[in-house]
Amino acid sequence: MKNLHLFLTVLALFIFSCSSDNENNSSTLPISESQGINASINGGSFSDYNFSDSIYQVTKGANNTISIDASDMNGNQITLFLNSTGGFSSGTIKNMGDIDSNNFVTYILLRQVNPEVSYFSSTGTVTITENRAHPTDSGLQLLSGTFEVTANPINDPTTITIAGNFVELEFED
Repeated sequence: MKNLHLFLTVLALFIFSCSSDNENNSSTLPISESQGINASINGGSFSDYNFSDSIYQVTKGANNTISIDASDMNGNQITLFLNSTGGFSSGTIKNMGDIDSNNFVTYILLRQVNPEVSYFSSTGTVTITENRAHPTDSGLQLLSGTFEVTANPINDPTTITIAGNFVELEFED
């Protein structure tokens, strides 16, 4: 049974790291020194917790939404789901809880492994600092931004602050 669990874990990681969805225009790439997602919870004082990813996936949806998913080597995960309100040009500010014309909500979700808790954003913003064409790969964009949000577990009054940035994440436009 232990070998089956290990196999399923490795298979899931392989699928996550190698998937490409043509309909949603996604890219899954390991980070380089100049790109990636970095975040901290409560300034790093929450169990001295800092998030730095090792793999990310950016998906542009059919309804002009963008989802940024990242996972670190410990299994912690963060998702930034950005709806279509205001587009994705440099300087655009996305507000947590905003609902667009297709009923998509902008939010951030953090799934922490130890302790095992999921946090959902309640207030805060994501600011797109840059969205530009990739300099060498036609059809790709590079997306950068910052975020600072408060979040809570479901049915729990505990509030945390998640702050960070994402730098030159590649995705198909």
